[in-house]
Amino acid sequence: MENRLYTARKEENISRVVTHALICFVDKGIDAAKVSDIAKMAGLTERSVFRYFESKSDLVLETALLFWRKVMEQATLVCRDRQAGKSGADRIYAVLLAYAEILFTSRQELVFVHEAEAYLKRNGKSSLVKGKPPAPFKDRQGPLAEAIYMGIEDGSVRADDDIENLYYNTYDSLLGLMQKMAIDEERDTEENMRRRVTGFCKILADAYRSKS
Repeated sequence: MENRLYTARKEENISRVVTHALICFVDKGIDAAKVSDIAKMAGLTERSVFRYFESKSDLVLETALLFWRKVMEQATLVCRDRQAGKSGADRIYAVLLAYAEILFTSRQELVFVHEAEAYLKRNGKSSLVKGKPPAPFKDRQGPLAEAIYMGIEDGSVRADDDIENLYYNTYDSLLGLMQKMAIDEERDTEENMRRRVTGFCKILADAYRSKS
């Protein structure tokens, strides 16, 4: 019983630290944010935080993964409302639009992820970011992979050897565009940003469609 309580308390503390780390990193930037500030926000000591995370890099990594988990959950919920009765190919477009929406709901978090990738690379930990989209295609996990496999089964999505590469390239290209637009937001209007990202999602979705 005591061990279960300790484990539950530990998980709760870690969750609080990571949640507040995301707020702090977004607000101050990764380099300027201090672990002591994050610990104070979470109601813990800095020493306690370093019992859970060996370094600031590990905390940055877990914070980035927390954001991606939230993105996946958000996209899954949105797609459930948009996908009823649609073909796999149409579902792909709905999924991409759901991902694109984070450009407008979580712009600062997208900027943080961009900074986190550079920070982790400098600290030799970029290869550890395995929890962000995309999950391995063959695992059929995540709304995009599910839509693709459904489309292959219903004939609306082409079935060839390049479809797996297209899956990974879709994430890389859409995320790259959204991060650039998030960083350069002041140079464009929201209306034009929506037009650009929606058009790009359409181009990506059409690349999956079966020609038959």
